[in-house]
Amino acid sequence: MRRFLTPVLLTLGMSLPAAEAASTLALPVQVPLAGVQQAVNAQVPQQFAQIDQTQSLLGGAVQVRIRGTVTRSAQVSVKAEGDALLLSVPIRAAFRAEPGGMMAALARDFGGAATVTLRLTPYVTPQWEVGVKVAAEHHWTDPLAVDLGKGMKFSVQSLADTQVRAQLDRLSAQLERQVREGAKLRQRAGTLWARAQRPWALPTPEPAYALVRPLGLSVTPPRLTPDALKLDVGAVLDLQATLGQPPAQAPQGTVPLPPLKVGPVGTPGIELAVPLRLPYPELSALATRYAQQQSLTLDVPGKPVLRVTGVQVQPLGTRLRVTVRTRLDGPLGLSLQATTDVTGTPALSGEGRVLSLRDVQVQTRREGLTGKAVSWLADARAQAFVAKAARFDLGPLLTRAGAQAQARLPFTPLPGIRVSGTVGTLRVQSVQVQPAALVVTAQAGGKLQAQVDAGALLGH
Repeated sequence: MRRFLTPVLLTLGMSLPAAEAASTLALPVQVPLAGVQQAVNAQVPQQFAQIDQTQSLLGGAVQVRIRGTVTRSAQVSVKAEGDALLLSVPIRAAFRAEPGGMMAALARDFGGAATVTLRLTPYVTPQWEVGVKVAAEHHWTDPLAVDLGKGMKFSVQSLADTQVRAQLDRLSAQLERQVREGAKLRQRAGTLWARAQRPWALPTPEPAYALVRPLGLSVTPPRLTPDALKLDVGAVLDLQATLGQPPAQAPQGTVPLPPLKVGPVGTPGIELAVPLRLPYPELSALATRYAQQQSLTLDVPGKPVLRVTGVQVQPLGTRLRVTVRTRLDGPLGLSLQATTDVTGTPALSGEGRVLSLRDVQVQTRREGLTGKAVSWLADARAQAFVAKAARFDLGPLLTRAGAQAQARLPFTPLPGIRVSGTVGTLRVQSVQVQPAALVVTAQAGGKLQAQVDAGALLGH
């Protein structure tokens, strides 16, 4: 009996909440803003504009050479604002106007300062594209104009702005392209998706594994906090467990990457139904142990007592045949042996912790029995007593199994996936009659979660 309980019930302990409820793996993704700031500092040019040209003033009487640059004056700063990142780039314009000839003494330096603001709004599409939309603007604190006196006034702001705007357009396109190409979201998600579909090994004494049937992927819209850009990737899976050695790959092959759903990610949790093999000899021993504790006094002359001496469980198609051996003891040394066949379909009761039979047929074998004994055993109470021998109370065993399973948590079904949580109360969910054993599927009332390390899952 001990040999039966240990492997079967530890496997049973790995069952999780209802099989029809899908599992959800959530992978939080976080990009620290300090890293964004460092990367952007490397992309933003030091020089935004350079001007060196000559303008004619006073009807062409005076030629003025204007030269200078617009450059960065400090490092880029990054902060979150709503659904976007704001990149602030301080720039400074420094120019010199040099009139020619007799007006050379009127040469003058002039300039101004501005802050270029790049607003980066992250996005994710169902086509597995991730990127940013960049909007740029700048405003000068002083107009880029100079008055040299004697009616010589002019502005270089339009000239500088044309070059600054061209630089910002190039920078915006570069940032958008680098984010889109550098993310490689489809390629990375596809690899992760394929790896997650490998059979999950279960930590049970008897070899068992779960086949993974992926149902969908979703990602939350990017959100911003003061220190990071964050999003969550959620994978919805159906885990179908079975006994045996896990294959290297899923038998049905890898399911291609599905369209990405942009929206909330479900609450993380693992839902896994586990089939358990209950060999008929061990099941017979379990039923015998329970039935031998019961007796029935028949309401007939002499008050004979009916006791169960043994139970044998055998498959009969999709039904079970439970052969119950009984002994009828009475006065004056009466002791009769009888054999009764109880046939029925396995059914669950007691909130999934008791296994019994439904649509029961009871037939007592007449060999070696007197007519009176046959009539006694045909009594409704006697038949109900014998049929009750085909009842299996799994409650205490399930309680023990739950404790054993809890002791085995956490476990790692695949590199990069770590399952932890609470097993809770175990209940049998379904029963299947097979030639060598009764296979039951169990579930638990606890909560199990999986933590995902994408790097470890991908083998990095």
